[in-house]
Amino acid sequence: MITLESRNVELAIDPWLGGGMLAFKWRGIDVFRPHTIGTSPLGLASFPLTPFCNRIAHGHIDCAGHGTMLPIAPDGVEPAHALHGVGWTSPWATDDFSAESANLSLQHDGTLWPWSIKTQQRFDILENGYSHTLSVTNRDQHPMPAGLGLHPYFPRADAALALEAKGFWKTGPDRLPQEYRLLDCAPEWFEHAGFDNCFAECTAPIIIDWPTHRLKMQPSANLCFAHVYTPPGEDFFCVEPVSHIPDAVNSDLDKAATGLVMLDPGETMEVACRFELEELT
Repeated sequence: MITLESRNVELAIDPWLGGGMLAFKWRGIDVFRPHTIGTSPLGLASFPLTPFCNRIAHGHIDCAGHGTMLPIAPDGVEPAHALHGVGWTSPWATDDFSAESANLSLQHDGTLWPWSIKTQQRFDILENGYSHTLSVTNRDQHPMPAGLGLHPYFPRADAALALEAKGFWKTGPDRLPQEYRLLDCAPEWFEHAGFDNCFAECTAPIIIDWPTHRLKMQPSANLCFAHVYTPPGEDFFCVEPVSHIPDAVNSDLDKAATGLVMLDPGETMEVACRFELEELT
């Protein structure tokens, strides 16, 4: 485990457990849901999404001359689809770290994802938060589809979410995007049915308030989607800044609509997000 800390901020990172975060604390307060006991990455406080975000239908890709099946989600979760990329279930190497920053990397040979890649993470402590940078490089001989994102879990009790978006992708019974709908008002994020939808053309910052403190998430411009997951009956919710909609690689829509990026051999995609806290009076 790697611990980064300053006067106000503490991050705990486990390179061996999906390169994910065990905790993000500000002035002793858990900003992310702290890691739950166990070795499943689904118990992490946050984890990286690389080289794709969220779901690929039935684990099947037919893109750029590649037709292949990906492994489905681990531990019996969502058995019909591939989920969250390969980073969250792989051990990462620690390239270097100090008291206030860390660099992790993951080399992948093209077995679980049909292209060879190198993906990297950087964590930097800020005065009242941290900055998270994530990148992926195509190290294959062929172009590949790519997407990146972050998957933090937040404590649900007394939380209020403010996220501005032009529209969202309605999720069908298969938990994949079914149709695009424009937003004419702010959703009731914690209604009893819950959300599992990807919101499009999001405007930063994304703000989450609790009674004593406010979190501002500042995603980079290429993280212009946000997947919101508010499962009923749970003590957490997720707001995931992502670069594309679920199953973008299999969509017939224009790449501009889905957010999918094609990387040529040797090309790199990079995203970033700042998480900063302030006190509410």
